[in-house]
Amino acid sequence: MLGQKSYEEIYQDLNNYYSNKDKNKWRNNFHIEMPFGLVNDPNGLSYYDNKFHIFYQWNPFGCEHKTKHWGLVTTTDFVNFTKPKIVLKPEEWFDKNGCYSGCGLVKDDELKLYYTGNVKGANNERESYQCVAAYHKDGTIEKQGVIIEKQPDGYTAHFRDPYIFMENKIYYMILGVQNNELKGKVLLYKSKDAINWALFGELKTNMQEFGYMWECPNIVKVSEDKYAFVFSPQGLDNEEFKYQNIFQSGYVIGNLDLKEIELKNHSEFKELDMGFDFYAPQIFNQDNKNIMFGWIGLPDKDREYPTSEHGWMYSLTMPRVLEYKNDVLYQKPFRKLENLRQTQVVNTKNLICDDYKLKLDSRCVEIILNLDMSKTNFTEVKFKFNDEYILLTYYKDTQICTIDRTNMCLGGKGIRKFKLEVNDELKLNMCIDNSIMEIYYQDGIEVTTLMYFPKEEQLEVQIKNDNRVKINQLYVWNLRSVKYE
Repeated sequence: MLGQKSYEEIYQDLNNYYSNKDKNKWRNNFHIEMPFGLVNDPNGLSYYDNKFHIFYQWNPFGCEHKTKHWGLVTTTDFVNFTKPKIVLKPEEWFDKNGCYSGCGLVKDDELKLYYTGNVKGANNERESYQCVAAYHKDGTIEKQGVIIEKQPDGYTAHFRDPYIFMENKIYYMILGVQNNELKGKVLLYKSKDAINWALFGELKTNMQEFGYMWECPNIVKVSEDKYAFVFSPQGLDNEEFKYQNIFQSGYVIGNLDLKEIELKNHSEFKELDMGFDFYAPQIFNQDNKNIMFGWIGLPDKDREYPTSEHGWMYSLTMPRVLEYKNDVLYQKPFRKLENLRQTQVVNTKNLICDDYKLKLDSRCVEIILNLDMSKTNFTEVKFKFNDEYILLTYYKDTQICTIDRTNMCLGGKGIRKFKLEVNDELKLNMCIDNSIMEIYYQDGIEVTTLMYFPKEEQLEVQIKNDNRVKINQLYVWNLRSVKYE
């Protein structure tokens, strides 16, 4: 037993929860979160046995970053999910202090789960083991032990988060590491069978001084000759329009030369999400689409999430499809999420008014808003909850977009600023849940994810600018709650 409860009691609590759904106003309807405990990194994302398998870090015993397990839900349509279950428990000598992040690989008609086993000694010294388990179609799981016992010379025990990709019938595993000079790097291992792994080398990039640790690395092919290296660096200095969170997640795109172990001609680092609450993304491929989930939360910011007082913390983002064009990654909601649309409550085109107010009966909505900016410099969209509000503003002349939640009473506050190029039309796709907003700008060239905790239930959206408001398109759908069965 790792917590105050047994696993039998945990499953009984899960069954009780889904039989008597929590009515808390911050409970999300269509984002994956747990009835209790702390959720963080998405792991092992896979399409296996004709189902999407979504694994994630979960401490089912409390709202602390301890006793990390792997939880699992599966779905075919992103409306109907299986009830959460625990698939990896920190019970072995090589993972006794946590089954940390990793990936999934479908091979030989089974799903291999690769993860980092975290072990801490009597004086809190860290040991990291790269491990594998086999997940079978009948739902059983078999831990198969350690495949990489320790970090190579020249690196600290911050050595974790395996992610596997294949090139020319060779498997490559990329791992986030910290070298002895306390700089973030990634290492590559390679294997012919995905079982026996040999050190290949450190991936060379142009980022020599770029934080003290690189977590959750991914390498994905985005075009015929381009690869995206996606990772979460820690230790970047804040700037006015970037690196505004405690830790970041983003990518560079270049030519992957595996002979030289180098990502050549790569772009500058670009953040994946300019909001307040996004970290540790993971990508998997299905039907030639790169699909990404992220963690809605941040390390070392637990005090900003008041749901902990009610026994649960954090969620996963909706799945996003990554599209490579114009040398960057665009993000769009996965098309299957349209299954969540229930009732269309607004369908408006070519509306001109002094300002616009929309009172909604639900905080679970999708809003597609296209605003004419041809004769306008300034626009604001206010999400109002009685006397509280979140403010989105855009200035066309400076190309500055801001998200401001300083006027919310509970949770994290502050402002996030980023540059956004808009010509004649500002395009927003806003997916709003009871305590989460995901906003896609200009077809997904930028995204902001944030949590919010209003005291009141109602939501009113107000739009105004420095001229008359001209709405080219406004579509609003109520979104259904997903089901766990």
